[in-house]
Amino acid sequence: MENHDFEVSDSGICGGAPITHDEFIPFPLSHTFHHVDASHLPLAADADQVEGLCILESDPLAHLSYQQNDIILYQRVAQIASSFQSGAIEDPPQSMLPVGAALSVEDLVRIAASQFVGSHSNHHDVMMSSGAFHDVTLSEEESESVELTRILLEAAENAADRQFDTAGALLQRCHVRSSPAGNPIQRLVFYYSRALTDRIDRETGRTASSRDVAREQSSDLYKAVMTPSIQLAEFHRRIPFSQVAQFAGIQAIVEHLEGSRCIHVVDLAIKNGQQWTILMQALASRPTRRRVQRLKITAVSTVGEQRIEQMGNGLVGFAEGLGLPCVFESVVVPDLAQLSRAHVRIESGQSVAVMAEYVFNTLAEPLDRLDSLIRAVRSLKPCVVVVGEVEGNMNSPVFVNRFVESLFYASAFFDCMEDCMGRDEPTRKYGEATLFGESSKIVSAIDGRERIVRSMKVDVWRTYFRRMGMVEEEMSPLSLYQANLVARKVPCWKPCTVKMNGKGLMVGWKGTKINSVTAWSFT
Repeated sequence: MENHDFEVSDSGICGGAPITHDEFIPFPLSHTFHHVDASHLPLAADADQVEGLCILESDPLAHLSYQQNDIILYQRVAQIASSFQSGAIEDPPQSMLPVGAALSVEDLVRIAASQFVGSHSNHHDVMMSSGAFHDVTLSEEESESVELTRILLEAAENAADRQFDTAGALLQRCHVRSSPAGNPIQRLVFYYSRALTDRIDRETGRTASSRDVAREQSSDLYKAVMTPSIQLAEFHRRIPFSQVAQFAGIQAIVEHLEGSRCIHVVDLAIKNGQQWTILMQALASRPTRRRVQRLKITAVSTVGEQRIEQMGNGLVGFAEGLGLPCVFESVVVPDLAQLSRAHVRIESGQSVAVMAEYVFNTLAEPLDRLDSLIRAVRSLKPCVVVVGEVEGNMNSPVFVNRFVESLFYASAFFDCMEDCMGRDEPTRKYGEATLFGESSKIVSAIDGRERIVRSMKVDVWRTYFRRMGMVEEEMSPLSLYQANLVARKVPCWKPCTVKMNGKGLMVGWKGTKINSVTAWSFT
């Protein structure tokens, strides 16, 4: 894609005043974004294709028996561990580029994966080379981390092959050597080994394995992530991914509603709501002749009604402080799949935008639930729908596929947390336990329709959205600039990458893709 050169004023959002959250008491955000020289920012990159599991078709590997799952595990580990060599990852892991640089968490997992596949050399068809790691000298701690990860992979292999006694013995070794307060690999293995133990306990009848229990566990994670929480907001403030995606998404909304005087945004997962203070400041700084007459925010939720109302009052107060007329309404439904046009009050003359951040992956099974929500969104006649999703293929019906994909994804995230937060910080411990402690159990231990959260890659979503009559809108160069601008305001920003992927944006960490932001309209 062609590079773009343009000037950006001291405003964070195009046409807006400098962005700050200092005055917004209800939310723990406190940073002002100033001018950054655009010449120092990576403004564009060639789009790359992303492999994904098509949700419109069954997984071609799903029919394989347990006896064949060990072959699948070798294949998945080999494919992912060597993917940086084949270009499946957008860049080689940055930590490997400088000579003598410390290995990242993902590097260590890749080395463990290489050793795991190499130890099964009778499977020549899936053998891989250690590639860039063949001449790496590991420290004592790194060697221990690699060994611990390899034991975890061996345990997953045996669990998939229903060799539960062997898997249990391996997991006991993981339990002894891992810790929620140790180094990143020890923390990663702590959560994933317990997730595997949970799966084995379900398979062997040691714990309840009913659909109700499984769905309740899956639902608990959804509630923890979606309910407004100061702790979770602080966690996302300390790492770049959420902020980068939100600023880029808000910029897309600003551009698609340019010139609109009555604006109505519908947020399908408002969480703490601080993202809308960004939009408010952009709208409040418009010239008098284009001044917004009224902003309306409708928060759609299935949880936390009282806290959402409190958060709404804070948003309205923030808008009033800017001289921006604002109305907040909440819509609580038992299930997002039950949302309809009748739930959202849209007035004549309002221009509508919809924000869907990490929402659609909770409705992908059965697919008619997601179809229903998309039809409801269409009925609102939005000018733009901004979608943020995890860039991970964790929707396979085959356990080992999900486990390996999730483990590699989490390794990049744990590497980010190691760079961005101290090991003993309560915020880090809360985020790890909430996001990965529970999600690792859901990915590893829960099968079938009881698994609520089903992350998929952006090209899979593109296929689905097009089938539903949606057209992808290109994220502008300014959206890309906003994303890079915000990334640079996080102290640990350097390994964070923001690049174009087709018409959307892809946020990554040391070359591994973490989440995507795309904009859509209806035909």
